[in-house]
Amino acid sequence: MRISAIGEFALIERIRRILPKPHDALLGIGDDCAALRPTAGRDLLLTTDLLVDEVDFTRQTITPFRLGRKAMGVNLSDIAAMGGLPRAALVTLAIPPEEEIEFVDELYRGLREEGAQFAVEVIGGDLSASATLMIGVTLVGEVEVGKAVTRSGAKPGERIWVTGRLGAAAAGLIALKAGFRLLDDHVETPYEVSGSLQEDIRQAIERHLCPIPRIREGRALAQAGVASAMIDLSDGLASDLTHLCRESGVSATIREDQIPIDQAASAVAQRFAQEPLALALQGGEDFELLFTSSWDPADIVAMFPDAVTVTAIGKVWEAGHGCRLERQDGRAVALAGGYDHFWQQ
Repeated sequence: MRISAIGEFALIERIRRILPKPHDALLGIGDDCAALRPTAGRDLLLTTDLLVDEVDFTRQTITPFRLGRKAMGVNLSDIAAMGGLPRAALVTLAIPPEEEIEFVDELYRGLREEGAQFAVEVIGGDLSASATLMIGVTLVGEVEVGKAVTRSGAKPGERIWVTGRLGAAAAGLIALKAGFRLLDDHVETPYEVSGSLQEDIRQAIERHLCPIPRIREGRALAQAGVASAMIDLSDGLASDLTHLCRESGVSATIREDQIPIDQAASAVAQRFAQEPLALALQGGEDFELLFTSSWDPADIVAMFPDAVTVTAIGKVWEAGHGCRLERQDGRAVALAGGYDHFWQQ
C-alpha cells in the first residue's frame, strides 16, 4: 500500500506504534514539541545529519532498514567524538507519496534498533511529501559540564591516534558500484569471486552501510581526560585531520607505515586496482575516532584491552607546516583530499 492511500496522520500513528513509548522523555510524539529534562551537572550536545537519495545513498544499494540504522549511526558518531552520551532523537522524513508504507516501517525499525543499542529513543520529528527521499536526524546528547572534547584542543608535541582500522567503508562503496549487494547475511555477486574475497566484500559493504559509532570509546577517552582534541572520521583521515588542525591552530605529520588499514579494504582495493592507503586517507565514512593526546602510549593502549584497537599514527606540530604524510621512503607530502558535498571536479 502506498503512503498516499493512508495520508500523513495515519502514517504518524503507524510510526508511533513502531517506536517504543519513551521512558526518558517528558513528552514524545503527539504534542507540538517533545520535552526532555536536562540532567543536573551536564551540558547538552546537539547534532544533526541529513541523508539525501542519490547524494548520500542510493535506493538500489541499501535497504530501508539499513538506511534507518545508518541515519542514526552517523549522528551517534558525532556524540562519540565529543565524549558524550546520546539521549534522544528527532527524525525528519521527506518522502515521495507513492512510496510503499512498508518502506517507512522498515526505515523506522532500523532507526529504533540502532538507537536502542545506546539507549536512544526517537521522541518526535516531522514528515513531508517530496520528490526526493531525504532523512534527517537531530540527536540530543549530554556530557559532564565543561568536559566536551572539541576539535580545538590539540597541542604541539602530542601524538595523533585513531581507533579501529580504516578504509573498509570506502572499499564497500567501490564494491557496491561494481554491482555487489549485501543481502541478509551474505553478498550477491555479479560474477564469481573466491569465498575469501566474498567475505571481505561483505565486511566492507557492512561497514559502509552500517557504521559502528564509537560511543564507548569516546566516553572512555573523555572521562579519563586522555583526548585533548577529537573528531570522527566522516570525510576521510586527510580531510578530518586538517579540520582538527585548523580548529586547534596547529600542524601535523602522520606516518604512512603507522596508518592501520582494514584487511577487507586491502583485499577489495587489490581486486579493483585501487590503492588501500588512498581509501584510508580520502575514502571517508569510517566513523572511527581521531584524537590527540599527551598520555603515555602504553596507558592509552591499556584502556582498550578487549575492545577496538587504538593506534598512534603521528605527531602534532606548531602551526605553519600544514598537514603532511611521511611516506615510507622518508619523503613528506601534503595531505589532501576527502569528501566535500559541494566540490565538483
